[in-house]
Amino acid sequence: MKNTIHQIFKKLLCNDSLTENCYTVANIPPIKAHKLGIDREGRPMFFIQSTITDKVPNINLEMMSVQFNELCRLKKNNVPKNIIESYYTVITLKTDLPDYVRYFLDIVCIVLEKIGETPSQQVLLTEIQKIIDLFRRFSAPPLKTIQGLWAELFVIERANNPKYLVKSWHTSAIDTFDFNDGTDKIEVKSTSRSNRIHHFSHNQLTPNKGSNVVIASIQIVQSGMGKSIHDLRESIESKLNEPDLRFKLIDVITKTLGADFDKAHEFSFDYALACDSYRLFDINDIPCIDGYSIPEEIDNIHYDCNLSSVKSVEAPTVSYPQSELFKAL
Repeated sequence: MKNTIHQIFKKLLCNDSLTENCYTVANIPPIKAHKLGIDREGRPMFFIQSTITDKVPNINLEMMSVQFNELCRLKKNNVPKNIIESYYTVITLKTDLPDYVRYFLDIVCIVLEKIGETPSQQVLLTEIQKIIDLFRRFSAPPLKTIQGLWAELFVIERANNPKYLVKSWHTSAIDTFDFNDGTDKIEVKSTSRSNRIHHFSHNQLTPNKGSNVVIASIQIVQSGMGKSIHDLRESIESKLNEPDLRFKLIDVITKTLGADFDKAHEFSFDYALACDSYRLFDINDIPCIDGYSIPEEIDNIHYDCNLSSVKSVEAPTVSYPQSELFKAL
């Protein structure tokens, strides 16, 4: 559906958005009940057919608006005879910036795939709230650097089982590790320096005894001909069948970037160098400060560690054959 929706949107831009008090719309294959249209400014609008019996207030945000139970006249494929008059929930993007348009189309399509042709009121309202929460994050402070997020996406994109990594991907900025399946952990570190020097919290290098931890280390430099966060996202998304996982992928990206979202397309990184420099390290091989030498009153300890002379591991599953998380790498 993803590539199709972008093609449909481009075709709609070539038509008049509003004629004879009708919005020009198109079907969203394979869904027939819901429609995609454009407003007078060429911004995307989704018309979602649903039964909403309660009086639900409309929502008007900086980036998007939602109108419930709107009586709409729609004209399919700009053909005057194909006029539909019905009640819809209308979701409109309020910007024409390409990155936001692309994400809006992708996000709403994922939601439509989840809710199907005839969503109940509760299902529709729940999913719309998720879209609203996602778009509100675009004004929030970023949770980490664009380089740091790129490195995490790189690990997912290169993985044997990206589905399992997305499932295990952190959902909170306060998580100690980037990937955690409840048993084992992966922490992704990136550096633009020639030496493999990374910044760690003491807790990352001294996890609980029941967990095994692998550090994924990548050397990254910017490149005008490299890959961006959006490139990696699209590559990963093509490998995910479940709409819930595709939504989580976009959700974590937007939550992490926050107000830096509109800057992300400006940064591309050398993909070949990242592939060549990608190394995995067992946490037990990385030197760290002995916990017994740290007074109890001292907390939140961070320090740099140079992994240049630390031996990397080719396959963590050799040492940890039962680890589903390490198998996914």
